[in-house]
Amino acid sequence: MVKLSCPLAGVDVSGPAKGTSTQVQFQNVPAGDCNIEVSAQGYRTAKDRTEVTQSMTSHNQYVFIYLHPESESMAASARPPIVPLGLVKEIDKAMEAMQKKRDADARKHLDKAARISPTNPDVAYLQGMLELDHHNLPVAEQFFQKAVSSSHSQERALLGLGYVQVQMNQAAAAAQTLEKALQINTSSERGHLLVANAYAQLHEYSKAKEHAQRAAALNSENAPSARTLLAQILAAEGNREAAKLEFEGVLREHPKSPSASVARDSLASLEKSTPGMATVNTALLPTVAAASVTPWAPPSVDTLVPGVAPDVMCSADDVVEHTSKSTSRQLENLEKFLATEHIQHEEVNERGEVSQIRDKNFSYMVFIEHAKDGLVFLDEKRDGGTGTDSFPTSLATVGLVSLGVDVFHPGFAKALDFKCEGLGQWRGKAAWILHFEQKHDVKSYLRLWETKTKTVEIPLKGRVWVAASSYNVLHVESDLREPMKELELMRDHLAIDYGPVNFQNGKTELWLPWYADMYLELHGRRYHHNHTLSNFSLFAVDTSDKINLPKEAPPPD
Repeated sequence: MVKLSCPLAGVDVSGPAKGTSTQVQFQNVPAGDCNIEVSAQGYRTAKDRTEVTQSMTSHNQYVFIYLHPESESMAASARPPIVPLGLVKEIDKAMEAMQKKRDADARKHLDKAARISPTNPDVAYLQGMLELDHHNLPVAEQFFQKAVSSSHSQERALLGLGYVQVQMNQAAAAAQTLEKALQINTSSERGHLLVANAYAQLHEYSKAKEHAQRAAALNSENAPSARTLLAQILAAEGNREAAKLEFEGVLREHPKSPSASVARDSLASLEKSTPGMATVNTALLPTVAAASVTPWAPPSVDTLVPGVAPDVMCSADDVVEHTSKSTSRQLENLEKFLATEHIQHEEVNERGEVSQIRDKNFSYMVFIEHAKDGLVFLDEKRDGGTGTDSFPTSLATVGLVSLGVDVFHPGFAKALDFKCEGLGQWRGKAAWILHFEQKHDVKSYLRLWETKTKTVEIPLKGRVWVAASSYNVLHVESDLREPMKELELMRDHLAIDYGPVNFQNGKTELWLPWYADMYLELHGRRYHHNHTLSNFSLFAVDTSDKINLPKEAPPPD
């Protein structure tokens, strides 16, 4: 059942989907803002807003709404809570103790962190790793399961869980777990190696071979293990010559690798065995230390392409135009907004382990400048300036959280190439997915890096998720179009989440940045900044002018 209400236009109608159709159509709907409510048995009621851009008497406008089962967790659609500083400190102390092999101290700090935040996935993951170090596989599995259920985006928790499941000969469960991890990061060499082990246990050799080849091709520290496993899979399939070549390649190219002894023994067994007789040693897993390594940053926007509906077409020009109008309309009567910005700075080592956690709060202000042509510009300030001296890297980002507005601004958008990839979703909402890349030899100033001496323009590529009903920006991710050698900036991955912020006791709702994650590889070091905005205050523009006569006559000349 679909209900459509447009209060200003006096529209209040409803209708059911008929038969097997998933469409409901309303006719003669005037232009204006409308509310939509969709209900179905066994699904959570979905509510959304849309703007009818022109009268529906002679024009069709499609609105897409996703329904979610009642049993599905609502965590994905909710704003993540701000992590308490006390929790961050306990996690930091626990990780330091784990690195120094002081397991009793690590367990003490993790237990305290779990009392502060019982559902925090990072705490559960570290508890799982601590148990895994002691080969307590059933308990480690429970902690990894908890980490996965608390956050569906926990790639490292999925890898840890999959590792334990393979070790415990739970091959079918491991394959499912690790395929989920590979959906998050298709370039994870550990994910491919682990799932190859799982499929080998299941004797699904074609799948195992495919993933072992992918793991070997990534040329990581696990390549010798991947090639040895690949050779064993080839032998199990009866391809003895190809298996022999792979074993010999491991011995020749990685003679000091732990996998070399396995390859040597397997090669000897292969030469002695009868054709058609071969076994697969599925113990060729990454070490526990290797399994604990997590990618230090999310994959590039060009590495992982999100899934989209196969039967829905979209136009990049239309989405850009509608989103630009929606953003300008929201901000047209505003002067500025204030917020408290909390920045957490972390340094990340080559193993993906975090250290040097530091925090700082800024008074964050965004000035909204209105041009004569109706366009809107945003100017951001921290504590009245850019705040470079307060940043641990002595660098500050300019235009960080306004990226979702600026990318659709005509002045910036003309320097970008857009491609609409299709209809996907973000936090459970139907969303148009746009890929963008800055044109060569064209300045956009969409992203700036400011040092103490100069401001540098950074060419970008990225992806944007835009609500298909309201054209509100839901999420933005960006990467460097190419490394910036003059800054020694090799990686700059930015991910910003936007959502509704209510003002004036719920009378005004704006879509503003909730938080941003930035991953930097700068001067040969790696950093992670997390920016969280809260305590919003809104300042509106008084657009009414009233001119009165002066109370006293002006003095004579």
